Amino acid sequence: MRRRKTDPELPLLLPFTPGQASNGEFVPKARTRKHIEAEALAHDMAERIARTQGIDRRRFLQSSAGLAVTFAAINLVGCDDEDRKSLPDGVDAGGTFDVPTDADPDAICEKLEGDEFIFDVQTHHVDPEGPWVKESPATALFFAQFLGGDPSCVESDKLDCLSRFYYAHDIFLESDTTMAVLSDTPSSVDGQDPLNFDEMKRTRDIINQLSPSSDGRMRLHSVVVPNAGPNALQPQLERMQARAEAMDVAAWKLYTPYAPGGKGWQMDDEDLGIPVIEKARALGVKTICAHKGLPLFGFDRAAASPRDIGVVAKAYPDMNFVVYHSGWFPGSRESEYNPATKEGVDVLVKSLLDNGIQPNTNVYAELGSTWRDIMSDTTQAAHLLGKLLKYCGEDNVLWGTDCIWTGSPQPQIAGFRTFKIDSQFAAQYGYPELTSEIKRKVFGLNAARLYGVTDVAAATCRLDTDEVDQLRQAWRDLDGATHELRWAARNPTDREGMLRWFAAHGNRWQLG
Repeated sequence: MRRRKTDPELPLLLPFTPGQASNGEFVPKARTRKHIEAEALAHDMAERIARTQGIDRRRFLQSSAGLAVTFAAINLVGCDDEDRKSLPDGVDAGGTFDVPTDADPDAICEKLEGDEFIFDVQTHHVDPEGPWVKESPATALFFAQFLGGDPSCVESDKLDCLSRFYYAHDIFLESDTTMAVLSDTPSSVDGQDPLNFDEMKRTRDIINQLSPSSDGRMRLHSVVVPNAGPNALQPQLERMQARAEAMDVAAWKLYTPYAPGGKGWQMDDEDLGIPVIEKARALGVKTICAHKGLPLFGFDRAAASPRDIGVVAKAYPDMNFVVYHSGWFPGSRESEYNPATKEGVDVLVKSLLDNGIQPNTNVYAELGSTWRDIMSDTTQAAHLLGKLLKYCGEDNVLWGTDCIWTGSPQPQIAGFRTFKIDSQFAAQYGYPELTSEIKRKVFGLNAARLYGVTDVAAATCRLDTDEVDQLRQAWRDLDGATHELRWAARNPTDREGMLRWFAAHGNRWQLG
């Protein structure tokens, strides 16, 4: 990972680019004028401060100070006219980042750094040497050329940029993440998984060998694909049985919009969804995580709707249902809850209300990709977080990032750490204020309870002295030249870059 003098000069990048950044599953909305203004302002601020302090601008940007000026620029630019309509009189934005603007190192550290227990319940990587590379060349090409486009990666095979090695780097060395759940993607044929279950176990075991804690740092999902083929259900149920008996599974992962036959499914489907829930219940692994929102390429958009969540949560009150991405759709604008909304978080809220699901019961909302893509629009971000905290409950919102698809999650962590919901705005819509206590719950305490970490203080104490933490400290003590693009996103993540990629590959994409 160390760069050589002969490598091309690195681009001058912000720690993250304001606007939506795709995880490879969707074409994001075009960046607004406000996003572009914030990016330009952040560069101007960084250049002025770095010059005043005699610091190299690239190194300044890839530091906590770079994060601070990027958040400050978003604050200064403000929200657009459409978002402004939902603001009370005298309020400039529904949410802001509480960051210093003078770049004083002590002030920056105080605001952007923290000691929270951070449990990321949605993380990914691929196996660059797996059989899927030959079995699914189109998928491998997409991962390598699209998601593997990290400008700091000097590997000749760009799939290596998405490997276990880079996963450990992004999640545990270049972020404050304490624990993580590793997840797979769906496949209709064994051998076509970019990361099969055996490789997931190897990653977990390698990371956990470096930790003396009985809790370890890693948990695993097992993907269940009941619609993988006309007779797929029974083999999938048998695989659930085997993995549960081997005690390798912390939760099940479902992709209801996955549509190898052109049609997805819903969890209240009597033929596919209910048998899976009943099997999970019988096996005693009672947490089911469902991909909702973010309709992937080739997926059934209708089946990405979270309208089924309240139905199954009511029918199975002893089961836990985690709504990945919180049901958010990239094209939706988050505002006050509107039951007439056809896609997005409001559909999840409506499903909960229609089925009498109370906050802090058995439905959890997860923030993977959703927080990254909405945090540059601070009024929408305040609405989204406010609705989830109000209707799912402050004990039932979970931290997730969907990394490593968008690089290290540290910018997302720093953003959530410093984000505030305006008190007048919160009062107008009945949202709780985003207190330090609630942030600690979202960052990790809620997931710890769900995933059986019974003594967070003891686990944190052990993990703070394990080999992973020692490696993290050693890495951060290295000279900055070894990691100048420490939080670089996999590229291209913006709308223009994705459309260029598609144009160069026949204007179409389909998994498999």
